[in-house]
Amino acid sequence: MAAVGRKGPWTEEEDARLVFSVRLFGERRWDNVAKVSGLNRSGKSCRLRWVNYLHPGLKHGRLTPHEQHLVVQLHAKWGNRWSKIARCLPGRTDNEIKNYWRTHTRKKAEELRMSSPSSSNSEVVGLVVDGDGYSMDQIWDEISASENSDEKCSESVLWE
Repeated sequence: MAAVGRKGPWTEEEDARLVFSVRLFGERRWDNVAKVSGLNRSGKSCRLRWVNYLHPGLKHGRLTPHEQHLVVQLHAKWGNRWSKIARCLPGRTDNEIKNYWRTHTRKKAEELRMSSPSSSNSEVVGLVVDGDGYSMDQIWDEISASENSDEKCSESVLWE
């Protein structure tokens, strides 16, 4: 078994070394990138740090109302296929989208169910997500209208 490298939070110096090494050697062969960069981290740790935090194409901060709507729409269509949903939201990671769903959207649906325990699912369907003005009924109508299209993210889904 390989020796365990450094664990715990990444330092700014480690981040800088990783960014430099990825620019020099590219985004592949992460074990080699970790070794050549002099970081005492595993290749997996380096890859995850790059993909989830340091990649220059990442968006940071809260999801926009459009992105929130899109997450709800695509989750209704594809379920918990977070990486597939993330491909439709450039700059967002699958983990970030999954965390958004689990902390915001799911809680709102559960709160709505708990506030009226005798309500049926048809009453819960009218849920509005973060005040962006889209009800679940509208989202389902849009999804059923686009079901004949292919499974990829179409321009109409991304820029409605």
